[in-house]
Amino acid sequence: MIIGIDANEANQTHRVGSGQFAFNILQSLYKIDKKNKYYIYLKQEPLSDFPKARENWEYHVFGPQKFWTLFALPLRLITQDEPLDVFYSPNHYTPSICPFPSVATIHDLGYLSSPEQFTKKDFYQLKNWTKDSIDRSNLLAAVSNFTKDELVRIYQVDPKKINIVYNGIGKPPIIDSKDANFILDKFSIKKPYFLYLGTLKPNKNIPFLIESFSKFQKRYKTKDQKFQLVIAGKKGWLFDDIFRTVKQENIQDDIIFTDYIDEIEKWALYQNAYATILPSTYEGFGIPALESMKFGTPVIVSDIPPFREVVGESGLIFDLSKKENLLSQMLLITDPKIRQKYSKKSKLQAQNFSWDSSARSLLKLFEKFEK
Repeated sequence: MIIGIDANEANQTHRVGSGQFAFNILQSLYKIDKKNKYYIYLKQEPLSDFPKARENWEYHVFGPQKFWTLFALPLRLITQDEPLDVFYSPNHYTPSICPFPSVATIHDLGYLSSPEQFTKKDFYQLKNWTKDSIDRSNLLAAVSNFTKDELVRIYQVDPKKINIVYNGIGKPPIIDSKDANFILDKFSIKKPYFLYLGTLKPNKNIPFLIESFSKFQKRYKTKDQKFQLVIAGKKGWLFDDIFRTVKQENIQDDIIFTDYIDEIEKWALYQNAYATILPSTYEGFGIPALESMKFGTPVIVSDIPPFREVVGESGLIFDLSKKENLLSQMLLITDPKIRQKYSKKSKLQAQNFSWDSSARSLLKLFEKFEK
């Protein structure tokens, strides 16, 4: 088979969310599939950590970069000499015209339930381009059963058209204590600390986390330990409420904002955290939960379908409708026996997810187009 892939989402220095998914899927396809031929389409030269070109792995870099998905890519697909068996987009956006069977990955549809959390331009693009991609694609890959159910409910997509391709988890780097301590010192982080990791944007529900942490500090202040809350991730949009809440709660000294962190820093923060807390109101999957569990760092997550699917009974789950519920779980995890229990369960659950497994699921999907 000849498989074409739009790899621009992966070709970013700072990869988060769908960019992280795209990059890891590319790496695993490159590793496990030496039989099929791949055309990797880009509007800029591939970054240095991309797989190296080889006989079955070609990079096709072309422009113009502006409106690349709308014009440059369709023109290339229409005029290229060798036909593709299937074209794959690891994100919501497929080319405006594609002369070959196509597959898109749908990560989540959260923008439809919370349009006020997006700029008018971003919401218009997400809503309309995603719908066009869904209509144009011969098959869809959804990153969770929850996202599949949303596609069926909102867009009335035939369930047979949707295939589950989970996010995965790779092997974390080995970080010795000296390097880890250097990273913690860089950000003025002192153990023990709770960790939130992800982009700063409304659906992540970070103001609620800060309020709950403030209550935790008041309830836990008689103990010998004093916790910090580390909020790691770059600013997304509509994040002013986060910093207002910190001032209102008057806990500036106990909260660390790291901004964007690199891969080594990310894993060092997971490895040394007391627990990772993800209070999202909406997710398509929840990669940080899986990454944290890989290290055996317990997770405390909101009771939403993707977290129930990914975390299962391997983490503490709290009810968003009960304001004190997160606080209760934060206090509960300070019990050493409880923390040890969920640390063990986390590692076992994380073994069920890998990028190689995700890539194999995607390959099975591609094989449906084999002639």
